[in-house]
Amino acid sequence: MNWLLIAFAAPAVFALANILDNYFSNKIFKSIPALVFYASLSNLLFLPLFLVIEPPEWPTLSILPALLFLGLANLLYLFPYYQALRRDDTSIVISLFSLGKIFVPVLAFFIVDERLSLGQYSGIAIIIFASTLLTLNGTNGAGKLRFNQSLGYMALSAFIVALETVFFKYVFEEVGWSTGYFWALIFSILFAFFFFLIPAWKNQLVAEFSSFRRNFHWFVLEEFFTFAGQGLMTFAISLVAVSLVEGIVALQPLFVIVYALILSKLLPQLFREKISTVALFKKAILFLVMVLGVVLLLY
Repeated sequence: MNWLLIAFAAPAVFALANILDNYFSNKIFKSIPALVFYASLSNLLFLPLFLVIEPPEWPTLSILPALLFLGLANLLYLFPYYQALRRDDTSIVISLFSLGKIFVPVLAFFIVDERLSLGQYSGIAIIIFASTLLTLNGTNGAGKLRFNQSLGYMALSAFIVALETVFFKYVFEEVGWSTGYFWALIFSILFAFFFFLIPAWKNQLVAEFSSFRRNFHWFVLEEFFTFAGQGLMTFAISLVAVSLVEGIVALQPLFVIVYALILSKLLPQLFREKISTVALFKKAILFLVMVLGVVLLLY
């Protein structure tokens, strides 16, 4: 059951990164390509941790195309994700992320031939939809699903992430966790430097460097949360079925709500949502529903 604790830790850490992502995309960076570039570049700071945790090996040629795809996907999903954060509250965006995880069991079935029991598939579905309703219900009118550009952006972003997680499982069937995750990050960083080949983006990267430098400490913190969250998630994926892990990771909106309740008064600039007493009662019921989903997922 060690995988379960690791999988639970991933959305708890990811939620902290989501809160800071909202702050960066709305308050600090005007250019999304610049934000994506500096986010990717910051991963260089954490690569030495692999030498301490588990030194990676050279990848085999057969797995190289999948690693290249993972590096590219790790950049591409950020563009629609940041666009969505500029149009909706963090909780709404993350709820749509959770809803997008419904893609994972389907993709896993076709790509890695993953098959679960009917009860486990039911548990995943319950967690995903309860997590989505958790933040789409009762946030003083803000938490209402609207068929706008934000929904389209998050559908695209969530699909890319779902495909990415399934490809991680594919990679981990050939190589160890550290090798797969390390080289995916390396290729992601290398792909980011191609941004300089686009003149408009190059100008934006140079113009936004001062913003990156002024907020470097916050940026490092956010990227550490992203690095750690993705590391925990991918490690859990290397241990068990990817659909099971993503079912647990779909609890991410729950942690966003908890952090909002705890930190909204201390750091009001990071939160826009106000949660009513009635909404809290509804969310408590949805939390119990998610517990049922977890139980089904385990058996």
